[in-house]
Amino acid sequence: MKKINYPTDEWIDRWIDAHADSCISDAEQAWWDAEINKGNPTPYDLTDEQEKASKKARKGIKAVNAYGKEVKRERKPNDTKRRIMGWLKVLFEGQALNGNCSEVILTNGERTLDFWMDGKAYTLTLTEHRAKKGDA
Repeated sequence: MKKINYPTDEWIDRWIDAHADSCISDAEQAWWDAEINKGNPTPYDLTDEQEKASKKARKGIKAVNAYGKEVKRERKPNDTKRRIMGWLKVLFEGQALNGNCSEVILTNGERTLDFWMDGKAYTLTLTEHRAKKGDA
């Protein structure tokens, strides 16, 4: 386990001098915020057992209907987005033949296309916007 750095009296005094209208609890809070931002452990961190229990609790969320019965949600494929991504893949592959880009990969058939151009990697993401209220 990593060593926890507690706020020193000198650090708190410097902080209070800089923020004369603040109180010591604000100084301590600022210390812990800085420690968290650095990625250092704090006394408020979850133990390994608590972290495992938290992951398990977050993982087990299921969709239920109004009667409390579990519902399996299936996403319908979006053929329009698949068609658009197919067109873009063909277009980029054509550019690859001309030497303008290389390695065109359709990562997600309805969402992302990865390609390399001039030695740099790029990702193209397709977004379908929801209909505005009243247009539906």
